[in-house]
Amino acid sequence: MKIVTTREFRNGTKAFFELAENERVSIKRGRKFVNLIVTEDPEDVFLDKKWIVAFLAIPEQYRCNPFDISPSGDIFWADKRNVEHLAKAIESAEKEKKDGTMKRLESREDIDKLLGL
Repeated sequence: MKIVTTREFRNGTKAFFELAENERVSIKRGRKFVNLIVTEDPEDVFLDKKWIVAFLAIPEQYRCNPFDISPSGDIFWADKRNVEHLAKAIESAEKEKKDGTMKRLESREDIDKLLGL
């Protein structure tokens, strides 16, 4: 992997773009890194090791493709239990709204009670 500064990148942009086709190139910008990734499709998604470890930590029977639900692929959406819980909560809220039984939070005390404060 090649790590360069923003100044080096600015002075040799074309060379670093070409280099990125054959090896990893990261541009150090302060404390952060910008990685150059070369693809033929702008829709390609790249995952880091932390995401893969978190995905594999979800029991296999509960895993689903988070990109089917969220374009970001947030790991929260990779767990069917989370998706099902939110679907039930939304369905329940819609039913309460339709029935007119939805409680309205009208005071600070109502909000504190809801949040368990």
